Amino acid sequence: MTRILNEPLLHFAVLGIGLFVLYRLVSGEADLPTDEIVVDTQRVAALAEQFARTRQRPPTQNELEGLVDTFVRDEVLYREGVALGLDRDDPVIRNRVRLKMEVLSEGLGVEVTDPDLQAWLDANADRYTRPARYDVRQIFFDPEHRAGVDRDVEAALRELQRSEDTDWSALGDATLLPAALSGATESDIAAQFGAAYSAAMAAAPRGRWFGPVASAYGLHIVHIDAREERRAAALNDVRDEVERDVRNARSEAVSQALYERLRTRYTVRKDLSSGWFAEALAEDSR
Repeated sequence: MTRILNEPLLHFAVLGIGLFVLYRLVSGEADLPTDEIVVDTQRVAALAEQFARTRQRPPTQNELEGLVDTFVRDEVLYREGVALGLDRDDPVIRNRVRLKMEVLSEGLGVEVTDPDLQAWLDANADRYTRPARYDVRQIFFDPEHRAGVDRDVEAALRELQRSEDTDWSALGDATLLPAALSGATESDIAAQFGAAYSAAMAAAPRGRWFGPVASAYGLHIVHIDAREERRAAALNDVRDEVERDVRNARSEAVSQALYERLRTRYTVRKDLSSGWFAEALAEDSR
């Protein structure tokens, strides 16, 4: 018996049980009703201080209420997740349980039909509009290497307009810029040549050489071989995008509806009269 009482493992176990009992007595968590969420002044102050550390300023009254509402939402989902046993097979704390609850809700009621997709597309047509696209060639003239660059551009342009058999690739100056782009949007062209060059494409003539067109690099003579105008998208063109957006929107709606239903099970007491908050606002106003 003496040897057992002197066993270090026994001392460790007794100490652990004692600390656990003491913690429960001090914290008072055992006495909290399971259907009541208390957001006391200490909790509000902690939320506000965390916000202040991140943003380098105290929260406004609306922001503080938003922080409290987010805490309540997290607590509701956490408790419901624990009630479902979602914490038993996963050692990760609170946030993982809350995320599991949200993932479960995202899988509910999101069957999508073609009429659903078309209705969404009709209501959000601007989001899926297909941009104009161009097949375009360009000849570059470098002002840093040509004293009379404007004159050289005009001469080359007259030559190109006079004869369609002129070898356009032999004109101009060497450059790493692409000589031709196919199916390029105005954004694609802007990424290569700059916004001013791209903007000139919308009103440019198709099927003949024109210029000069200025870019960030110099002057260009440009030929638009083909232009597909900006147009509304058909469902078959954007089916995957639309279906993804519909499912995301419905999942968010279902998740919010689930939270609101679960939220009604709880009585929430908020105390926003935190002395910390009043002092922080006064300090910030100085």
